[in-house]
Amino acid sequence: MRTRYLVAVPLLAALLGGPAVAGCTDDGDGDGGDWDDAVVAYVGEVAITEAEVDQLAGSVRTEIAAEIEQELERLTDEMDEAELAEHRERRFGELDQQVAVTRTRVIEMRILTEAADRHIAAEGLDPPEVPQSAIDQQATDLGLSASNAYVLLVTDFLSTLGVLQRTVEAVEPSETEQREVYDNLVAEGLTTVPFEEARAVLNQELMGQQVSIRNLLADVVDRAGVRVSPAYDLVYRVPVPVGDGQSWLALPLSDRS
Repeated sequence: MRTRYLVAVPLLAALLGGPAVAGCTDDGDGDGGDWDDAVVAYVGEVAITEAEVDQLAGSVRTEIAAEIEQELERLTDEMDEAELAEHRERRFGELDQQVAVTRTRVIEMRILTEAADRHIAAEGLDPPEVPQSAIDQQATDLGLSASNAYVLLVTDFLSTLGVLQRTVEAVEPSETEQREVYDNLVAEGLTTVPFEEARAVLNQELMGQQVSIRNLLADVVDRAGVRVSPAYDLVYRVPVPVGDGQSWLALPLSDRS
């Protein structure tokens, strides 16, 4: 059975962006007062709802759960009842973990895509095009069907962020930005090289484009008036491939006031 990679990652393949998915409502009640528990985040006055997020993450659960059931059916003649029960518990436990990660990614993608769409319109940029071939490729990468709502979300996110990426140029990273990427590599156990040696590699060619994207996204999010439910602490990771590993630059989405 294929492994499910529910989060896409090279720079364009990991700057995930979302379509205008059903469930997004214009609430107009996002300022002040108690937070509406039905809302995950506002982008301006547009509400991204818990129901919308549940629906998108649920599309992943439904499809993979069906495949797990088929897998269990095939194993009926190979395992006894106790073994099947243990296998079922393990596989659905793994699925629960995957869906939890997916749910967070859905929220991040919806926020960033909604904010990026506003930026694209304000700057008079050509809106993203999403050919069927891109959807099919993303479905293959994620191990899901091309009609799955999460696949469509990821494909639209990538296309939207691609428009922004084409507007920026690589810059020389600051020592602080180099340190962030380095510290994340260390935390992941991907390097033991001292920082002063690593700095020579963490240069404009390696991470300058990602620095620019992170900076642009931060500006886009702020200008779009993004507000996130206090129940969430969201930090989007702009991926920075380093050799055979991967680090990231953090873009906090929560509490940007």
